[in-house]
Amino acid sequence: MTVRISLPQADDAQDRYTRGRQLAAQRELYDWDRRPGLPPLCKGVPAPERFSRSSTEEMLGDAADSILSGAMSLIAWARGKPTRLSHYDSLYALRRRPSVSTDWMSDREFARQRMNGVNPFLITSIAALPDNFPVTDAILRGVLPDGVTLAQLLGQGRLFICDWKDLAGTPIVFGRFQVAPMALFWLDDTRTLMPLAIQLGQSPAEAPVIFTPADDKWLWLTARSYVANADGSYHEIIAHLTRTHLVMEGVWVAACRTLPPAHPLHELLRPHFTGTININDDALGDLIAPGGPIDQTMSVGVDGGLWLAEQEYRRWRLQDWNPRADLARRGVLDPAVLPGYYYRDDALMLFDMIGVYVSELLGVFYRDDEDVRNDDELQAWGRELAHDEGAAIAGFATDGERVFETRTEVFRLVQQVIYTVSAEHGAVNNGQWDQFGYIPNTPGALFMPAPTSKHMTNEARLAYAFPNFRTAVMQMAMVHMLSAPTLTPLGSYPDRFFTSSRPAEQAVDRFRSCLDDATIAIEERNSALRTEDRYIYLTPSDVGRSITI
Repeated sequence: MTVRISLPQADDAQDRYTRGRQLAAQRELYDWDRRPGLPPLCKGVPAPERFSRSSTEEMLGDAADSILSGAMSLIAWARGKPTRLSHYDSLYALRRRPSVSTDWMSDREFARQRMNGVNPFLITSIAALPDNFPVTDAILRGVLPDGVTLAQLLGQGRLFICDWKDLAGTPIVFGRFQVAPMALFWLDDTRTLMPLAIQLGQSPAEAPVIFTPADDKWLWLTARSYVANADGSYHEIIAHLTRTHLVMEGVWVAACRTLPPAHPLHELLRPHFTGTININDDALGDLIAPGGPIDQTMSVGVDGGLWLAEQEYRRWRLQDWNPRADLARRGVLDPAVLPGYYYRDDALMLFDMIGVYVSELLGVFYRDDEDVRNDDELQAWGRELAHDEGAAIAGFATDGERVFETRTEVFRLVQQVIYTVSAEHGAVNNGQWDQFGYIPNTPGALFMPAPTSKHMTNEARLAYAFPNFRTAVMQMAMVHMLSAPTLTPLGSYPDRFFTSSRPAEQAVDRFRSCLDDATIAIEERNSALRTEDRYIYLTPSDVGRSITI
């Protein structure tokens, strides 16, 4: 049955009564669950939000295949040399080995992952070196070309930093280790991003030496491994779990408590939240639970993971994660400043496409600002988003009954919501197997303290710090399942989506056409790049329309 989509003020008394009854039923289904320190979530998994049987079977099948692959790899592992990092190459009996396994030692690949890996949110242009990271020209002797100084590079805008300061103070599982490092990068004479220095802590007091590519090969790779480990924790808990999964669930719960099925916003948002409540319930019940995969494979474990999520939720503000604002804040919005930052280019393209789509579709119903002000269901959604008793969305405040005054306010909010649950989640989700599926590239846990001197080290010592067979196989199983390709890409919608409004259907068709054009443009760009440099995680045909994994 096709539902006639309309604003409440356009309905007669009988239709408004029906809308009210539907909302009363929805509020019974969608109640708030408040867990200390975490964003408000849905209490349980309402029947309309549950995974289909096929989706559940697919995830269980992937996990079973990973277990079988691990079991079949056990003999090859046992016959290998545990003092060699190539030992991990034996773990792929039934799995494709990530391509990074052939290139992970290169500094160019290490730098590329900071721009175009699964955590592209830290690379920042700097105009001065931070006081707590005292890199000098003397430290970089043998790294920079003769005659090139830090002052020159700063003046030319060629220095960048990644700072994992948000990890400082994280509780770590006993016997495992993690640091809150800082890493300095430069654009070399070919305009390629390359690493210059690593400090394995937030000050010289806790990290008394600075490592550079001029150090012994295994010492430098050891320093890089502690950076990769930190980046894995930041990505999995902060950028992925908290900033997409957890904070977005409340947007949909608030919508279900205030917007009936006939409301255009309910119709628009519903496909973009398919599976989100269910996957989050599974994540908090299994993935990040005592004895679960994160507890067993990551330095932070479940206690440190929840602590990080709580800290990030305290910092998180909705407006900060508009991608254009984030890139500008980090000084990397201009392609001339940081070339080859394909995440930036693709993210902005999709963000703008989503913005046009939202404006065109919702503009069919909201003809002017007066329509916004007179929509009591929309205003109720805004209050539910803002209030502490509702979704408690930080940075989205209201002082009275009316939250939205203009169409622009509504359109921008919905644009960011749809972008976050589709493109931003795709950016942090789709490459997990590529980056974390090869343990030497990103070890989820390390089992020796980070080096605090430049005493010579070797491959065997680094291998000893890496995960054992069981932990490695579990990390691989987790990220393989989390990297499953989407079956509902951005632009795909249910058969009856907005079928009661031809102008709305036409807006959907234009959006799909734009996404097709974007897919072609990204594929053409990638075809001209080295295979290792291709960025595919925001190709629209591979970006899920909602958070389902």
